[in-house]
Amino acid sequence: MRAVRIIPYNNMCVIIVKPSGIKLPNEKILNQAALHNPHGFGFCTAERIYKTLFFDLFMKEIRKADKNEPCIIHFRYATTGSVKRANCHPFKNGNISFAHNGVLNVETKNDMTDSETFFKDIAMKAINKYGYNSRTFDDIMIKNMGFSKFALMSGRKIKLFGNFTEYSDGCYYSNLNFLNRYY
Repeated sequence: MRAVRIIPYNNMCVIIVKPSGIKLPNEKILNQAALHNPHGFGFCTAERIYKTLFFDLFMKEIRKADKNEPCIIHFRYATTGSVKRANCHPFKNGNISFAHNGVLNVETKNDMTDSETFFKDIAMKAINKYGYNSRTFDDIMIKNMGFSKFALMSGRKIKLFGNFTEYSDGCYYSNLNFLNRYY
């Protein structure tokens, strides 16, 4: 019998998706997301990926992101896997980057997160078999996501799965709980 993880509603990761041509969220929003989700920070663009456990280093690097490139930003609240850089999102395989918000019903091993396990064992296998732009891949993601939210990037193309909210800054947020609590 599997143990059930109970995650308080307000404690969950945050994914922020910055489309091309949109400025990064302001520093106050990024700071609030980090305060609410202190277990690691990361982002990816089409050109690079950066992950760290230190918010000041994260801020130094994300400021280098060009306004004209899309960006997936992730603030981690640890549910499975220890708090370490390797367990920060986004995860990358080839030219595919992946970030997750929620809890997935997958069996993890070797201190990997449920997110990385899902990405390697389900998402990447479906991409390799059916293609990133295929309807079959989309169907597999939807079938397995439960109440989770996913952001994927291939090149400059971003796919979102789940209910993201477009905020007044033009970015898309997996949830706004950190704003409701602090802003």
